[in-house]
Amino acid sequence: MQWFQQSWATVKRGWQRWVKPWLQRLGAWLKKWWQHQQRYHNLSRWLIIVVLTIIFLGSAYLTFVAKTAHVDKLQARLETNTVVYDKDKDLAGSIYSQKGTYVKLSQISPNVPAAVLSTEDRNFYHEHGFSIRGLARAMVLLVRNRLMGSQAISGGGSTLTQQLVKNAFLTQQQTFSRKLKEIFISIEVENQYSKDQILTMYLNNAYFGNGVWGVQDAATRYFNTTADQLTVPQAATLAGMLTSPGMYDPVHHPLATKQRRNMVLNLMVKNKKINSYSS
Repeated sequence: MQWFQQSWATVKRGWQRWVKPWLQRLGAWLKKWWQHQQRYHNLSRWLIIVVLTIIFLGSAYLTFVAKTAHVDKLQARLETNTVVYDKDKDLAGSIYSQKGTYVKLSQISPNVPAAVLSTEDRNFYHEHGFSIRGLARAMVLLVRNRLMGSQAISGGGSTLTQQLVKNAFLTQQQTFSRKLKEIFISIEVENQYSKDQILTMYLNNAYFGNGVWGVQDAATRYFNTTADQLTVPQAATLAGMLTSPGMYDPVHHPLATKQRRNMVLNLMVKNKKINSYSS
């Protein structure tokens, strides 16, 4: 019995000397940790509120921009031509608002959409104005440019609808704000028009270098033919020019144009638009 009492007294002294102070320190540390977590939680909550508010206000502004861009009048504006008469009141010609001759999709060789979609936007009929993968690529390029001290957004990642919007509504300036406007207006365009209507407007409003706008005038300028008569190689040549009309100008840079054309033809084979081709 005496041995037990002595052992118990030893345990109590050890508790008082070692365990209790350690538990007190642990409790104080846990209290401080909890207070820190509470402050961090409150800060995180406010940050989330601020970020969501910015996103909401930004989306509201961009939606307003898209709704007031008069997208519903785009096709009519591109199709409208100004008739010019000479001094004798005889018809002298027509001028289209989008700078080139406007033609319907049925008046364009199917080789042209096949080449353009294979090169510029193979998922055109499955997107709603923008591409998630394209946006991710653009964001990576944006971060790279910022790290290099550039404010530009590198090309690439834009759908056909976005390219149409850029040419019809916006400037060529490569900034993040313009890219956001481009996306929201593209969604509005997709809401207003069918895919074939968008493709038609794009082909009529695309730039082919040397002051030539639209596939009809490009066919006349480079091949002395009409858009509905363009062959597969000719369509591939024009599709290849869209990325860089100056670099792939068939008149001034025939070798580079031929290499680019062959690349487009190869893409058409991969996308099963044609069976094969010979260079």
